[in-house]
Amino acid sequence: MNLEQLQDAFACIQAKQALHELNVRYCEGVDRRDRKALAALWWPDSEIDFGLFKGSGEQFAEAISAPNPAVEISYHFASNELFELDGEQATGRSYVIGVTCTVDEQGGRTDRMVGGRYLDRYARRGGAWKFSRRLFVVDWMVNQPGSAIWDQGIGALAARGRPDRGDVSYDFLRA
Repeated sequence: MNLEQLQDAFACIQAKQALHELNVRYCEGVDRRDRKALAALWWPDSEIDFGLFKGSGEQFAEAISAPNPAVEISYHFASNELFELDGEQATGRSYVIGVTCTVDEQGGRTDRMVGGRYLDRYARRGGAWKFSRRLFVVDWMVNQPGSAIWDQGIGALAARGRPDRGDVSYDFLRA
């Protein structure tokens, strides 16, 4: 491998790492309902089709971060990522599993687990990669009565996640 090939390989790895980090920051931003963090991931002319929501990345960041007493907490992650680079453009697909605990007006809880895929288009502008388009595809789902036990065992003893900037990660990772 000559120097030019090595530089090209490194640039490819660097771009794919940046795209991976976009996915991670997206999941964290949604789960923490962090509007500012989410809005920074999208180009102004971006589009997202999430089924329940269709609009720009900025509009999505605003909608997903709005207070919603029906959603107690959400937790999801993306994996099995595959990115294909084409100059300043890229496509990606990743599998996602999302878990949400919802609360109805009577206080009843439902655990919802959804499995699907993110189909993405990315653009690099000024050296920065961001989402330009995202389509969420649902492949399966499970809904069942909430079963969390928060007053004993690990539920009572471990730090508990929050769906906002009060989550322990903001202080712990930035201290």
